[in-house]
Amino acid sequence: MTIENKLDSAVLKSAKRDDSVDWQALKLQSHSELRRRTVEHIRNGTTDLSDGPMLIATTAYTDHARHEHERRVLFQERPILAALSGDIPNPGDTFLFDEVGPPILLTRNKQGEVNAFLNMCTHRAAKLVTECGKKNRMSCKFHGWTFDLDGNLVGRPGEEGFCGINKEDRKLISLPVTEWHGLIFVRAVPGGEPIDVVDHLGTGFAAELAHLELEKARPMKTSRINVEANWKYAMDTYGEGYHFATLHPSSIGALAMSNIMSYSNYGPNHRMAMPRADFLDCADTPESEWPPTSYGGLYYIFPNTVINCNTMANGEQFYGLSRLFPLEEVGRATSLLTTYKPGHMAEDADPTLWTNMHDFIHKVVETEDYSVSREGQANMKYAPKGFQPVLGANELALQNIHRHIQALLEADK
Repeated sequence: MTIENKLDSAVLKSAKRDDSVDWQALKLQSHSELRRRTVEHIRNGTTDLSDGPMLIATTAYTDHARHEHERRVLFQERPILAALSGDIPNPGDTFLFDEVGPPILLTRNKQGEVNAFLNMCTHRAAKLVTECGKKNRMSCKFHGWTFDLDGNLVGRPGEEGFCGINKEDRKLISLPVTEWHGLIFVRAVPGGEPIDVVDHLGTGFAAELAHLELEKARPMKTSRINVEANWKYAMDTYGEGYHFATLHPSSIGALAMSNIMSYSNYGPNHRMAMPRADFLDCADTPESEWPPTSYGGLYYIFPNTVINCNTMANGEQFYGLSRLFPLEEVGRATSLLTTYKPGHMAEDADPTLWTNMHDFIHKVVETEDYSVSREGQANMKYAPKGFQPVLGANELALQNIHRHIQALLEADK
């Protein structure tokens, strides 16, 4: 029976976790099945494959009009992951999210609910909050208009100057936002239908994410990388292990086998696993003798997010959140990396375990993965007419991403 079948739809859709469900058991079952499939690939020297190679037009990475289309359709009109619950854990906390174009302000109100607003004062559109932190009220630095955590205008100096301008009509401009099992999704366009996260993710993929108990994860370190490449070129480096041995021989390549991947498709989303070095021992022993595993693989949330559920050398688990966002220029992007400590890890555990892991990942991504992205992006300007990059059958995750992007853009024409 799959994880999805074991969870009642009402339990899955609820934003509050049902404590009667044995989430740890579901997580172990899911991770064990992923390891079982991956070990089988190791034994057979195989990998999951698509039906065949796929050609990509260079304009997918270089055309400005298409780039603007992607920014609107993928990053503004659809729900996008803005934060995890641990990034804004307590009433009064605020969080700034400017990466999809409009500046967005998240607040957690006194009742513990998350709100999302355009981060602009409704007086003359000045930016309301410039530094996140704990607040009871938020005052604009321009003229002092003040708002509460639910966006109500509660203070307006020089009140006599605004006769006939109703305070109710000058609330902050709200955006659709939903918090579900530790994931906070926002849509950057005001109005529209509420965000149903399970419908957005699909029940199968939502079930796999639910058992991670991301609402208990706490951020240990965040960093930003400026990427000199189209956001998709950088994103493509997360979707295959074909390059491990050649690009990462002394880093990732020393920890995971190259060109072996277990892939599970969930519509535009996916989950995949590359064999860790410790999986090699499992290949030569019966499953009854395998130790428990905390490796959950890579969870890709369309269009720009990867959650790496992995363990460090000492066996402690970490969640690595990687997100790519397009900038205004077609060949530029920004990458946000955050490393979280899962909630089931000991409170007194040494935080440097997670911050050191974060620094290792940051260095590998910036100096190895994104260096190739930068060089490839530059080369495309000089590629002869008709040249098309090719995604092999062993790069099926990337094929799926590009097909879904193309389908959404075509549906919007």
